[in-house]
Amino acid sequence: MRITNLIGSLVLGAPLLLSPPQATANSAKAIPAADVGVAIRVRVGPPLLPVYAQPICPGPGYVWVPGYWSYDDDAGYYWVPGT
Repeated sequence: MRITNLIGSLVLGAPLLLSPPQATANSAKAIPAADVGVAIRVRVGPPLLPVYAQPICPGPGYVWVPGYWSYDDDAGYYWVPGT
């Protein structure tokens, strides 16, 4: 993601850096800075929920918590089983 931001900044910011400076009456004025960025995001949803039989609760006072899909930047989506 950082590489795409860097490339976008270079492509869009290069004309600003390569343009000749404009003559001004007061050369001590600061040149306004421009911040340009490009972001591309593609979100893909988790896989479908697996179908499985819910186990019987071991006794009164217990509640079944179903499993769910979790996401990790390195591994992607992974299934967390119910308890």
